[in-house]
Amino acid sequence: MLHPTVYNTAQICFQLGVTHAVMSPGSRNAPLTISFARHEGISKRIIPDERAAGFVALGIAQLTKSPVVLCCTSGSALLNYAPAIAEAYYREIPLIVISADRPPELIDQRDGQTIRQLDSLQNHVKHTYGLPVVSNGKQSQEYQQKLIEALEKSVTPPYGPVHVNIPFKEPFYPAIDQVLEYGQVEIKERDQIKTDQQNIDISGYKKIVVLIGQHEPDQQLADWVSKISKLVPVIRSPLNNLSEGVEHVDAFINSQSDLKPDLLITSGLSVLSKKLKNFLRHHKPDKHLHFDPASVEVDTYQTNPAIIGQFLWESLNEHQFAHADRGYLTVWRTLEIKAKESVKSFLTGVNHSESKAAFDILQSLPKDSVLHLSNSMPVRYADLFGVKEGVHCLSNRGTSGIDGCTSTAVGSSLVSDKMNILITGDLAFLYDRNALFHNYALPNFRIIILNNQGGGIFRLIDGPANLPELEDYFETRHNRTAEYICAENGITYLTASDDKSLAAHLNSFYDSSKTAKVLEVFTDPETNQNVYKKLKQYIHERIKD
Repeated sequence: MLHPTVYNTAQICFQLGVTHAVMSPGSRNAPLTISFARHEGISKRIIPDERAAGFVALGIAQLTKSPVVLCCTSGSALLNYAPAIAEAYYREIPLIVISADRPPELIDQRDGQTIRQLDSLQNHVKHTYGLPVVSNGKQSQEYQQKLIEALEKSVTPPYGPVHVNIPFKEPFYPAIDQVLEYGQVEIKERDQIKTDQQNIDISGYKKIVVLIGQHEPDQQLADWVSKISKLVPVIRSPLNNLSEGVEHVDAFINSQSDLKPDLLITSGLSVLSKKLKNFLRHHKPDKHLHFDPASVEVDTYQTNPAIIGQFLWESLNEHQFAHADRGYLTVWRTLEIKAKESVKSFLTGVNHSESKAAFDILQSLPKDSVLHLSNSMPVRYADLFGVKEGVHCLSNRGTSGIDGCTSTAVGSSLVSDKMNILITGDLAFLYDRNALFHNYALPNFRIIILNNQGGGIFRLIDGPANLPELEDYFETRHNRTAEYICAENGITYLTASDDKSLAAHLNSFYDSSKTAKVLEVFTDPETNQNVYKKLKQYIHERIKD
């Protein structure tokens, strides 16, 4: 017989803003499954693989900008959430992990499907909440209070995941004649967090750079950048989703001492470009201001920044930048133009390769689409080549792993009415094949796989390219394709092995369909290595002119 308090779990979540839940099948979590399954206000997705489920929930949360529940059974199921939870923690995305558990007296007693669940995610959640086994009114009150506290914690800045662990004793299922009704729970209104506005004086600095890390599209930020980018360099990259500013920075930033800023102004999450991060670490600004309303303390560039708990656009206006050195902005813009022209000029004249394919694919993207970039080379190609205005870019750059790139994109596709496009590598796709193990057709989902028969990035970065262990231990060379994965999941499968076939497929690839589509682009790893190195050298020589 289900206890009314346990059954009411979904209602409490709903009252606190949860409208999506991702469930994985199990027996111990049956009371929670029934609670969410029967709640009409919450959309449910059933994803059998918990690792994939964690990233699907992350994809839903990042697009809806609201907390999403993850629910699993006891035992190792919970541990499979860990990669997605770590990503959510560093991306400040609210996920509510609700795990069913065995009663406390059975832990470490060699009972089946029983592990030390409490605190197993503690390093990458904002807090862990151990709820009681409910059998009376007093425990019901504690259960509700802790659940409410957990949900509110997840959406208190900085947002992030929380873990709610609930032990259950049998029976897990309602009695045949049991009537299950949701009850309204009284929830006190939370106090709003207020910050004191500081007066920021930047009048003593001439060479000013504004650097926004990974950031969702934001109209207030965009309006602010539209004004400021005419006065000082504002660095634009795919992952900060700005439509104005200096882009292609990864192509030209090197050791130019004349680009050293007097003042660095930053906001947002992580920055992709390793070259840019190294440049700022070696050419430290005299002053660094980091704006973060949640006042999270970070020191990415080892500059001892002043952390300011305010929104950037509320703190500085264009008049405060009027004194900036316009010649400094001109230097950045000149390098940007040279880099952009160099990329286009070089790639126009080369044969089929991964660099050329990535460039053509990025140029083909439909406006107002959502672009998901897997880790390794796809996100780096986008940073090097740029992405056209109007494309919403997303990537798992919290922990920068390949493990859930496809699943995250699936989650976003489930709650989006736009075309969602994932550009991924062959290893990332094969590693996350269970992202497609579900019953959702995803007609608005497109996957482009850059298949170079292994981890091609290891040929392009310093270190492993010349080692005898390259192919077996770093690239992990293989001969697999996505063909049979697509066949078993009812997904349209296309291939391209040259520029002509790629262009022909891209011409109709984004057209409407009843199911998802996959386009696998095959390239030769040795050719990719040669073309990429020549491209970098070509850009370097043009920048010097």
